[in-house]
Amino acid sequence: MKRNNYFILLVLLFVFSQLRAQHIDAGPDQVLCHDETEVTLHANIGRIITGRYRVEAIPFNWDGDFSTAQDVMLTDNGTATPLRIDDRYGDAIDLPFPVYFYGERYDKIVVGSNGDIIFEPSVAGHYDAWSIDVGELIPNHTLPYWDDTANLSFASIMGAYHDIDISVQYPTEQLKYKTVGTAPNRKFIVIYNDIPQFSCNNLLTSQEIVFNENDFSFEVHIKNKPVCTTWNDGLATLGTQNEELLPNTCGNYPGDITSPTLPNRNTGVWQVDDTASEAYKFIPDANVQLKWYDANRNIVGTDVDVTVPISETTTYTLEATYEDCHQNLYSEFDEVTVYILPSLQVDLPEEEIICKDEVKTLDGTVQNASDYNNITYTWTDAAGNVIGNDPKLTINTSGEYTLTVDADNCIVSYTDNVTPYPYKCQVPQGISPNGDHLNDKWVLDYLAEQRGIEKVEIFDRRGVKVYEKTDYTDQFEGKNDNGNDLPAASYYYVIKLNDGETLTGWLFLAR
Repeated sequence: MKRNNYFILLVLLFVFSQLRAQHIDAGPDQVLCHDETEVTLHANIGRIITGRYRVEAIPFNWDGDFSTAQDVMLTDNGTATPLRIDDRYGDAIDLPFPVYFYGERYDKIVVGSNGDIIFEPSVAGHYDAWSIDVGELIPNHTLPYWDDTANLSFASIMGAYHDIDISVQYPTEQLKYKTVGTAPNRKFIVIYNDIPQFSCNNLLTSQEIVFNENDFSFEVHIKNKPVCTTWNDGLATLGTQNEELLPNTCGNYPGDITSPTLPNRNTGVWQVDDTASEAYKFIPDANVQLKWYDANRNIVGTDVDVTVPISETTTYTLEATYEDCHQNLYSEFDEVTVYILPSLQVDLPEEEIICKDEVKTLDGTVQNASDYNNITYTWTDAAGNVIGNDPKLTINTSGEYTLTVDADNCIVSYTDNVTPYPYKCQVPQGISPNGDHLNDKWVLDYLAEQRGIEKVEIFDRRGVKVYEKTDYTDQFEGKNDNGNDLPAASYYYVIKLNDGETLTGWLFLAR
């Protein structure tokens, strides 16, 4: 009874996980060849590991090379120009790699002129609010942009978010973005360089927001951020917020519960001098616990990648337990089936004989072809030359012939050594036992070797049996069972082979 209750609980957990947004992926179903004995399972968990963050101070690193960076553009009346309008969001920018942020995947961002990034393309070209109140502390749905109609707080990075004025166009001013590095270790960088503060145009802000492809983290590097005390009370905010229906907004900032020893960079009056630049890294920290189960609910691994032995088609279940940004605990499940293809059934002998002047067909047809979706055949000779692409190959010479079968990417090779036989392989139609040592015997050694002769019987034209021999090869020399010469004439023969076949015909005996 306990086992039944446990099973019901697992089913309910699985159903519940399907009702929520799925954040894990056990990968596509896999197909293995029959001779493979292990499989590697991979969990794609980029979304859940970014369900919450911890903040750490890191060494400041300023990328001052703007030569390959692109301007943040703003399209107005069909014309795109660099964003130089105060309090405005630019056009949506396609990210060079997917970004996972608080458990959601994003492929585009919108850069605001006041130091903020929004993960919502529809915000492009809209007003970027500048006013910040003392009480607007992360998490707060009004920072920096929200959809009041949908009561939705958009995901954002504020690094730092305060009223700066891109329209002043200071000589060294830059609002750009660029990608550096190679996959899977690229960085996407948004650059604010020497942007004057509103109302205090002599005070310049320089900051960069960096997305890391390899571990889904992001960084904020503040080169300098002075305080304009005469405007908006000198307030600024550095941190992040998720995209949630209100009131479920949550976020992180330096000095929060994940980093209480860091200086508080939530909404307040704070500055960063260029002699003491700051940098922070927001590291995914959803406390993810993984379990891989086989079909019998045995745990076979607890890592992102697990390699397990396998001998038959099996369905594996991935369970991920994690915390969201509100420290709520969830479990999600996903399945992957690993199919083992059956072994190829090809009836191609390893060795056989080709007779003189014989045309022979080698048949490598896969007999269980219905078990596969796609099969290709390649015949090669001993030199490796391709000589055919059909399951059957017609030959008239001896040699080594290799058939390579590719069945759904399972590749198996078979080699048939075809050796020559010096005589024709048909049953000889006559003998002349006259002592000249030429054609004196009725030679059936080809049949004896290849198929085995159980018994040979020879009859005269009246139907009288004159000769019988078991395990025959070449013993008949024109004499009857008593050892007496038989007269020249035609004799009827019956050859019984070991495989059950019987060959009959006429043999002419000449003297």
